Amino acid sequence: MSFKANDSLTEQIARFLGNQIITGNMLPGERIQELRIAAELNVSRGSVREALLILQRRHLVDIYPRRGAIVASMTAGDVRDFFELWFVLLEQAVSHLAHNWQNDDLADFFELMTALGECNRNDDLDGFYRHGVSFLGALYQHAGNRYLAQTLHDLLPLSQRCLFAILRAGKSRIEQTHDFLDGLLQAIIARDQSRLRQMIQQFGHDYSQLAQASATALGADGS
Repeated sequence: MSFKANDSLTEQIARFLGNQIITGNMLPGERIQELRIAAELNVSRGSVREALLILQRRHLVDIYPRRGAIVASMTAGDVRDFFELWFVLLEQAVSHLAHNWQNDDLADFFELMTALGECNRNDDLDGFYRHGVSFLGALYQHAGNRYLAQTLHDLLPLSQRCLFAILRAGKSRIEQTHDFLDGLLQAIIARDQSRLRQMIQQFGHDYSQLAQASATALGADGS
């Protein structure tokens, strides 16, 4: 793996390892071997250790004295608690966008929905996942509150992990997510706050149930 000099090295390592965790290439409970990773990526062990601290703050790894870092597991209760918070914050960001969008603010969303539709038709899980994450990132930019936007950004890796676990459960999950995002965009265009609240609350409940049902992929014990 090669790194870009204009980006933080530790951040790039953290993104690389985080993606391995999110996509299931590194499994819940797996011990992360700093020396092996440093050798594979041709970086220092200190840089790997700093990257793991970033991932700890993002709730993707747990670090224990004398044991080192392991890939974090999520119980069904963890999933439920996360989605309860995430959708409350997401509702605020979407509500602000619906109330305040102007001119070309929605152009990126139209392009992303076109790409998501194509991925849905082609059963392209990886492409749908990537564009879905980009859709969330675009929403966060219009949160209208820098603390809210930063909190959503900090929670993004955890939401990516849950999203990937849900989407890889099958075609119906991709179609359900596509229909929600398409309906969400239509409600934003119409500035329909009541519909937005109803959609997000219902989908938040349904998605939380789906994520809890995907608990095995997240290392949950179902409790």
